Amino acid sequence: MLSERTGGYSGADIANVSRDAAMASVRKVMEKARQQGLNGTAMQKYLSDNKEVFHDAVTQDDFLVALWKVGKSVGTGDLE
Repeated sequence: MLSERTGGYSGADIANVSRDAAMASVRKVMEKARQQGLNGTAMQKYLSDNKEVFHDAVTQDDFLVALWKVGKSVGTGDLE
């Protein structure tokens, strides 16, 4: 399914999509911390003390969101 959505993406584009998808779990953890009223130094301490929260797997939904955010950077003719 993901391969069907990445036609025309360069290797660098795929790397950017993968990087963005991998960061999704970090964003989720930070959002939870913000909901608890943490920011700045308190958030850094929370993240440092709870490193296990970063072990969530990257999901297909994370990739689909990343694909929506990260587009192709080159034209089709440039990939040939």
